[in-house]
Amino acid sequence: MFAVAPTLLTRPTDQIILEGFNVTFRCLATGNPTPTTKWFKDGKTVGSGETLSFVANRIKSGKYWCSADNGLGAAVNGSANLDVQCEYPH
Repeated sequence: MFAVAPTLLTRPTDQIILEGFNVTFRCLATGNPTPTTKWFKDGKTVGSGETLSFVANRIKSGKYWCSADNGLGAAVNGSANLDVQCEYPH
């Protein structure tokens, strides 16, 4: 089997969601050996794996990055913005 640098098959997409609802980002990568995927926000690791899911609140708004790496060539990255909306009582 040939060694293949990682490529992204699915990139995360921008999302707008109400506070208190669940949000899921997906970042699917391929390569050989199989890449490992990590998630980052504000320069900190916030998860690993192909999906990142959490309950949205205002402080979680911002840009999320996924990075897939298998040690061959450069890691591949994707990013998406999360805009958490507050629902105010009328």
